[in-house]
Amino acid sequence: MNSSTETIKPSRLQHITLAGTVFLVVVGAVTGGFVLYRNALVETLRYKQALYTDLVAFRGKAAAGSDTDTLVMQFMLDKVLESAAEAEEPGIAGLLAQKRYKLKNASASDREIFLLALDRAVLKSDIEFRSALDDCTRASNQFVTAVSLLFLLLFLFVRKEIHRNYIMTLIPLERLSQKISTMNRSIPESVRDTAEAIRNDLAVAPHSSEISRLTGTLADFCAEIDAKNKKLDELFIRDEKTNLYNYRHFKEHLIMEIERSKRAGDQVSIAMIDLDHFKRYNDEHGHIAGDRVLEQLAGIIAEQCRASDMPSRFGGEEFTVLFPQTGTETAMRISERLRQVICAEPVAHEKRQPEGRLTVSIGIASFPADATDWYTLINNADRALYHAKSNGRNQVCAFSSISKKEEQV
Repeated sequence: MNSSTETIKPSRLQHITLAGTVFLVVVGAVTGGFVLYRNALVETLRYKQALYTDLVAFRGKAAAGSDTDTLVMQFMLDKVLESAAEAEEPGIAGLLAQKRYKLKNASASDREIFLLALDRAVLKSDIEFRSALDDCTRASNQFVTAVSLLFLLLFLFVRKEIHRNYIMTLIPLERLSQKISTMNRSIPESVRDTAEAIRNDLAVAPHSSEISRLTGTLADFCAEIDAKNKKLDELFIRDEKTNLYNYRHFKEHLIMEIERSKRAGDQVSIAMIDLDHFKRYNDEHGHIAGDRVLEQLAGIIAEQCRASDMPSRFGGEEFTVLFPQTGTETAMRISERLRQVICAEPVAHEKRQPEGRLTVSIGIASFPADATDWYTLINNADRALYHAKSNGRNQVCAFSSISKKEEQV
């Protein structure tokens, strides 16, 4: 009897050891495959995001009118075609390559057709970029599901022996398995919550040293996934050149702030900021120098804004700032300080500008005093900016002052 028992115990231990070895090998293979697959998805996402950015920039330059430099247009088109090739988008490359002839001596109808083709390309690129972003999230979900299933299989295989001999391991492992199973959906929120729950359990529940290492590794893995998802989110909402928020993110928050202000009965203001004589600066010193100025200006805007404000790049040399729960007077005061700081900031080659320095003009509009919706608010801020430009530049103008003058006339 004793001999039989001694024979069975080593056999069970061998089964558990073998199961653990197979589990580690499979998890290692799945993890390695996931890392390679996710890296490929992130690389694809980067190319598609670069293509979308280049298309938007090219669309803005093409819409500028007949005074656009043909060589610059050709250079930007070549860059778009190169990005399309890297992103493996032959449809977009073919669509734009067919329209090359319209870059020079184009009639009004030809320009319109070319702009429509560009709009189609931008829309298609945006869809492809979103699809690539979804693929990254889906890959994370699938990996977590696979790891959860592997843990479940391991748990079922060794349940009896763990219950007999490793009660300090079984209970924490069961709780951990339940938490991991909730990570299938709503990434990244569930990843962050699961990591915190795992660490909290380690602090209060009895567990073995093996479980401490295992749960610590999983908690670190969850934190890594959460950090990578945050980077993907930043990639989607940030302007690549200036690191300010992009127009899409600005518009979404503007709409939400207006809806919130309707319920709360407070105000929302925006500032439209445009560099004075920037085309002349670009023509004289080149677009690389111009890009450096845009980056420098973006840094100043971000530093001068409050924590609650949202500085964004609107497009080209135009920037915008969203001021939540802020009226016209406060927005004017912040914008005037910003104008003065920019005017005093030393910029390369600024002595050759018309005023001997690089300046900005700013237009202010507020909801609900100046507009009833987000679209009108942006238009009225742009009108105020145009008025500041026409009155001599290097100044801040509120839309309310323009409307009062129009009423008097």
